[in-house]
Amino acid sequence: MMRGDSQKRFDKIHPHIYSASPTAWGVLFERWASALDQDYFSAPGPLIRRSRVVGTGDMANNCLKGTRRAQKGGTPMKALVANFSLGREFLDRLKSKLGRSGNRPQSGGLSITLVEVPEPRLVSQDWVRIRTIMSGISDMDEAMIVGHEPPPYASFLTFPFVPGNENLGIVTDTGDDVDDIEPGERVVIDPVLACRARGVEPPCISCSRGEPSACRNFAEGVPGPGIMIGACQDTSGGWGDYFVAHRSQVRVVPPSMESSEAILIPEFSRALRAVLRHPPASGDSVVVVGAGSLGLLTLSALRLLGHEVDVLLVAEHPFDPDLGRTIGASEVIAGYAPGATYEEVAGLLGGEVYYPEAGRITMRGGADLVYETTGRGGHIEDAINFTGEGKTLVLMGMSYPGVIDAGLLRLKGVRLETTLFSGIEHVDGGYTTTFDLAMDLVGRCGLPSENVVTHLFQLEDHAQAFGTLTDRAANGAIKVVFHHVV
Repeated sequence: MMRGDSQKRFDKIHPHIYSASPTAWGVLFERWASALDQDYFSAPGPLIRRSRVVGTGDMANNCLKGTRRAQKGGTPMKALVANFSLGREFLDRLKSKLGRSGNRPQSGGLSITLVEVPEPRLVSQDWVRIRTIMSGISDMDEAMIVGHEPPPYASFLTFPFVPGNENLGIVTDTGDDVDDIEPGERVVIDPVLACRARGVEPPCISCSRGEPSACRNFAEGVPGPGIMIGACQDTSGGWGDYFVAHRSQVRVVPPSMESSEAILIPEFSRALRAVLRHPPASGDSVVVVGAGSLGLLTLSALRLLGHEVDVLLVAEHPFDPDLGRTIGASEVIAGYAPGATYEEVAGLLGGEVYYPEAGRITMRGGADLVYETTGRGGHIEDAINFTGEGKTLVLMGMSYPGVIDAGLLRLKGVRLETTLFSGIEHVDGGYTTTFDLAMDLVGRCGLPSENVVTHLFQLEDHAQAFGTLTDRAANGAIKVVFHHVV
């Protein structure tokens, strides 16, 4: 991705990046980082730059340097573009090494900028183009942009790209091979770009067994590399005015369904998948770790599927316990504090807390089944502690988990399971997708969208949107959504 001279400089210096002394870091930065930025990457700046809208001339083209064919030559549209600068990441590491970073968070080399870019073109005749109505900030987006964590699934990311993987929109154009979707229809999108969407035949072994989240072809076929819409350069994402999707990803939203419910279906299908694949047995004790939108939708999935078990919701931030109980929790622990939280969980589950002279506190005993919805390393470790010996922990979040204590897993003999997106489900003697089942359940039973979707922002207010997620306690934020003017 880098030009030849920059690549040579990077190859020469890269082995010394993590071991250099402060003085050497200064020399390396002077000779290398700024040159890289001027040569290929966008200039250094804060994580969230001042919004700017540029034309379709040189500045826009530089923003989209390396863009694949799907984004060339289209009508200009407004979009938030994620870009990565190795020089910016180097500068952050230098400041950290020198102890000069202060309280300013590191960007991880990532920037988000509001610009004009070409509308994405249909990559094939069985694709459709969609005008965005709403696009949620998913946990993957939040981890990468707000939490400054390494991009999940970075092996399949090509920068720059337009984020937004939870999308509701209106169909504007269809390919010649699309005969079951009409322009003007309101649709919600299953985002995964697996074999079927990519036109790969025969499908890989994962897709063949109904596990598209584990597809082996995220870099094959059309479009270009990426595991999903909103993390693929060719498709764009919901943080742009338009994006494209394969016909198999598109679901028409019935007129009776509110947009605030429809925008939750992509995330609800993830919660539904976890509960369908790893359901509680009658009489099981269940814990849901995390009171964000995925945690609350997991509560909804448990109740909509008819599981009448005791569910303890452990919130990772200050949270209204009555809201948790309204959605389906039997008990709620709000306002996370390690010692006090562990004691409360142990008291409710019949466990026992141990306080070592060094290291983290641990808990013996625990729940029969734990759903961890934050994806963050510290809370995953908590979830391991909250899981009973030999019982099941399901990891659901898309954040970067960091280091997980494997010794604790072995000590408790926890069975670790994972789920991600929609797949094939066996229900009532037949087969369907998790996404279609989610559509059906929401259409018949609804979702508590008025309690989950707490904030709406336009793209121009993206800095405020991300800031709202930075301090959930002060803002009461659960699900933050970009709302486009259509």
